Amino acid sequence: MSIPTNFIEKIDFCASRAKEAMIEEVMLTPKPGLVDQNNNGSHDDMNIKTFFKSIDAIEKFLKPFVQTGVMYCITSTKCFNELRNIGCNCEEAMFKATKGVNTHKGMIFSLAVILGAHGQLLGQHKKTSPKNLHEQIKKLCHGLVQKDLTSVSNNPTSGEEFYLACKDGGIRQEAQNGYPTLFYHSLPTYKKYLQFGKKTALHVSLIVLMQNLQDSTLWARDKKSGLKYVQNYAKSFRFDPKGVEPFLKQMDEALILRNLSPGGSADLLAMTYLVHELTL
Repeated sequence: MSIPTNFIEKIDFCASRAKEAMIEEVMLTPKPGLVDQNNNGSHDDMNIKTFFKSIDAIEKFLKPFVQTGVMYCITSTKCFNELRNIGCNCEEAMFKATKGVNTHKGMIFSLAVILGAHGQLLGQHKKTSPKNLHEQIKKLCHGLVQKDLTSVSNNPTSGEEFYLACKDGGIRQEAQNGYPTLFYHSLPTYKKYLQFGKKTALHVSLIVLMQNLQDSTLWARDKKSGLKYVQNYAKSFRFDPKGVEPFLKQMDEALILRNLSPGGSADLLAMTYLVHELTL
């Protein structure tokens, strides 16, 4: 099935904003426990160069995510399955580029879902408003947790372990519910703090994500205590725009000391930027 020519420019725009979102996330500094321009956070297997190699590998899959949404704009089950196939190929390209380092696996999933849902809205000739995108994501990911997590393998992933222990589907649950942490928390925060500049808006949005997200990547490092530590630390922020960088520098030191890295929050920060750009 070919893509109508009137969609090409829109698809190109979406893909460029998705790459931009990944770059904005990795370049944002400081970020607690995460790779940034200052340090490698709580990671000894990756640095900022690793992330750019990964972004370059992912880039060629961004348009196909949107195109798939356009082509399967009505049939969400078929659309999701096609997006997952492309996502698996994207993961393989990422791991090849990074020599086996997982830089963006969670983000690839969210890119596929959000760009795919946006493509579906384009195909239906609907406006990509925050409300419409939120609802379309829920349709696209309907029943995802039950499909993926009710039958756990003998060698469970960190996401499966998180589900077994907490009865929370992690990023799958977020997607199935239309990314409520993004649409109800980080996106409004980003819009509110843009008056203080993009960097401040991203920083405060990251803090809000760390406060609210059930981040299974933290669970993988230190189970429930690590997740609670990060959430409680983030909740101590007083929402002073001038104090956000000193706060995050101190939090960076604290998380590195405890070998904690809120990778799920970093993924949704990039998606917050992307959704803002797509829904302007």
